[in-house]
Amino acid sequence: MTLIKRKIKATKELKEYTYLGCPLTKNRSAWCFRLCIPDTLGNGHCGRIAPHSLTSRIQQSIIDYKR
Repeated sequence: MTLIKRKIKATKELKEYTYLGCPLTKNRSAWCFRLCIPDTLGNGHCGRIAPHSLTSRIQQSIIDYKR
């Protein structure tokens, strides 16, 4: 009878491009729930571009006109 030896895999570190989710809701999904207030660069608390901070060309022209 032979014994089968199995290798134990070491735990790997998270890759730098791994998305850990929304820090406000602790949700690991890739969806943005638009709860955070974007900073001046348009990034949310998670470090990604906040989609609710983006404005289209038409929206930006309306904002500029109202100023």
